[in-house]
Amino acid sequence: MVLKKIAAIGISALMVATMVGCGATASTGAAADAAGEAQATGAAAAEAAADAAGAADAGSGEIVDDGPGAGVHVFMFKSTGNAFGDLMYEGFSEYMHSIGEKTTYQSPAETTVAAQVQMLDELITQGVASITISTNGDSGYDQVFKKAQDAGIPIISIDSAASPDYRITHVNQAETEDIGAYLVQAAVLIKLGIDYPGDGKMKDTLTTELANYSGDPIKLGVLSAGIDTPVQNGWIAAMEKELSDPIYSGKVDPEIDKKYGNDDLTESTTQAQAFVSEGKVDAIISPTTIGIVAAGQVLKSTNSPIVLTGLGLPSEMQSFMPATADDNAFDFVCPYMMLWDVIHLGAVAGGVQQAIKENGFDGAVGSKFTMNAFRDYPEQEYEGYTFASDGGTAVLAGTPYVFYKDNMAQWINVL
Repeated sequence: MVLKKIAAIGISALMVATMVGCGATASTGAAADAAGEAQATGAAAAEAAADAAGAADAGSGEIVDDGPGAGVHVFMFKSTGNAFGDLMYEGFSEYMHSIGEKTTYQSPAETTVAAQVQMLDELITQGVASITISTNGDSGYDQVFKKAQDAGIPIISIDSAASPDYRITHVNQAETEDIGAYLVQAAVLIKLGIDYPGDGKMKDTLTTELANYSGDPIKLGVLSAGIDTPVQNGWIAAMEKELSDPIYSGKVDPEIDKKYGNDDLTESTTQAQAFVSEGKVDAIISPTTIGIVAAGQVLKSTNSPIVLTGLGLPSEMQSFMPATADDNAFDFVCPYMMLWDVIHLGAVAGGVQQAIKENGFDGAVGSKFTMNAFRDYPEQEYEGYTFASDGGTAVLAGTPYVFYKDNMAQWINVL
């Protein structure tokens, strides 16, 4: 069944240049510097990709769901109706079909562990080839994952990690500490009225600006997914760690006001409205694509002074963000935000499953595999490293990328 016509534009090699190999995790400061270099390269690459889009398709043109059944590779996101998951499946499916494998996109209607477990149990019974999952919680999967292990069905996780006791590895979109740090830095800079520094050096800019700041402590709020969602909780912990840096002392409240919208637009809207009515926070960080859209709608409709940043898709956030270099970024509720190449992230998961099947890749620290070229990405080697969030292993797909007024227009039709 054809799911959708794809945009057919690869996001160039912007993250290939910044791929981190095994083991070594850059410090937040070093990563920010690297991100600055990648930003300039990425913007140019994005422009080239956008220019080429009218001339030729980069992908296959159609994304196919072969339906569940024996020998089919399952991709399961937290729930249906989430563009982030849809785009990851797009990359996963396109890559797997390019090597002759069948795939299916199976996600529950509800964003709960129980709903995923029920679907997984049925799929395992059918004898699927593999499971790639973004989990809805830290626990509650042991029995069904054990059933998959006993049936010889490999499990990897993506976006939100499955237990290291059962997964072969986790596909990590970017280092957890980098994401948390970048989000805090962006939120505080936006509240201070500072445009995104095009060199990517947010921390350097923030250090200077906060040294001269004498107002009331800035209060941050987070509109997250579920209260038990591992990936968002890891990012929030990294935000809290960033706020312990002395540069924030007396300038930014170290306590974050947290609310949860369960990756549901209605619930997320209600929680965003609560932030506005309570009037306690100066900036909202939403590390979820549904939450950031909900917050954008609420802040825009209420003309709230609260500012916004987080993780979002340009196509969904264009009503709330500047799109040209001539725009005043602060005429919009979200002057800048972040994400990564979601389509490529899904493709990397396909590369992992290929390596497991064909080359016995076991995900161990130091183990390596080579992924075929995908769209604008050349053939790439990946290596297992220790995933700090849970002590299991992961492979790293890239680094955060900042969308702002100088590059938004180039990405709206891509992501």
